[in-house]
Amino acid sequence: MGLRTSIFDGVVVHSRFIPKEHNFKYKVFSILFNIDDLKDISKKCLLFSYNKYNLFSFFDRDHGEKDGSNPRSWILKIAKKQNISTNNLKIFCLCYPRILGYAFNPISTWFIYDKKYLKMIVYEVRNTFGEDHSYSFKIDNDFDFDNHKTKKLMHVSPFISMDGEYKFSTKINENKVSIVIKGFIEKKHLITASFKGKYNPFNDRILLINFIKYPFLTLKVTYGIHFQALILWLKNIKYIKHTKSKYYKISYNEKYKEK
Repeated sequence: MGLRTSIFDGVVVHSRFIPKEHNFKYKVFSILFNIDDLKDISKKCLLFSYNKYNLFSFFDRDHGEKDGSNPRSWILKIAKKQNISTNNLKIFCLCYPRILGYAFNPISTWFIYDKKYLKMIVYEVRNTFGEDHSYSFKIDNDFDFDNHKTKKLMHVSPFISMDGEYKFSTKINENKVSIVIKGFIEKKHLITASFKGKYNPFNDRILLINFIKYPFLTLKVTYGIHFQALILWLKNIKYIKHTKSKYYKISYNEKYKEK
């Protein structure tokens, strides 16, 4: 496996194809956190804290149940639902950290391993309306890392209807990560969003370099979402009213239930 808490410098790219083309990309960085190392790295790094304010931080309440409980317990509940043994699981979260106390993660990707193999991927998706939905995929012999899909179960944009599906392509190792999400509406390819990044060690020096390069990264994420929405509105893309999801907050390999 070889994964450890790391910084991945890379690029986010969005490409919309219908009814009008729209493209943008931003240089960003994400951090891959080993959930069980959070206390230790907080003690070792001056610029990072766990559940405390700092230049960079990770707060439990930003993930999972969003109630301040350790997200490990949330992941273990999902693993049990997927009939995955919870013994000795290693849990990694790829996300934006809090920077100066603020973060917004449109998506956090969770990688769950046993001693040797990747057993589950969870895509924890958020929208700007304060809602979230997590798409969980159990890894088995037939699993397609390049094309695993699910019905779209939560409103994420006023310019994308709910009548669609996502197709994910995800690869990660100790040197690089690639997450590509294709959105389809009525079986037409609407959008492709991706993050591709390269490994850097997690330490104070690299954290400081990234703060200097991207001092307001997490604010930039939120600003970018609203700015790009404005551009789509100016392009006269149809506005779709927000509707609250009727599904439970977690779905399992295309198995989803209504509330």
